[in-house]
Amino acid sequence: MSPAELLALAEAAEALARLARAASAQEASSALVPVRSAARIAATSPRVINEAIRTGDLAAYGGQRDRAVRMEDLARWIESRKVQLDGPEDADIERRMRRLTRAAAR
Repeated sequence: MSPAELLALAEAAEALARLARAASAQEASSALVPVRSAARIAATSPRVINEAIRTGDLAAYGGQRDRAVRMEDLARWIESRKVQLDGPEDADIERRMRRLTRAAAR
């Protein structure tokens, strides 16, 4: 084989690999995982996952005993539970922080 043919073959192999990775990623996002595995992925308990399913925050598939959730839905649910640490939102904490700020300014 000539160098040009080898280069063309390598480029075709690389393109096929990219397509396979894209297809694999697409399948992974729509894959169903059991509730217990979903709890492990979300670093929580199956009870919390089941509560999210019961309240409608997380869609589930299957019957009561063989329930599963889609990875895409699980990732979205995990992201929705992200804790915002912008600052205090509790009136008591805000009052205490103002008092500390005034004391530090003296």
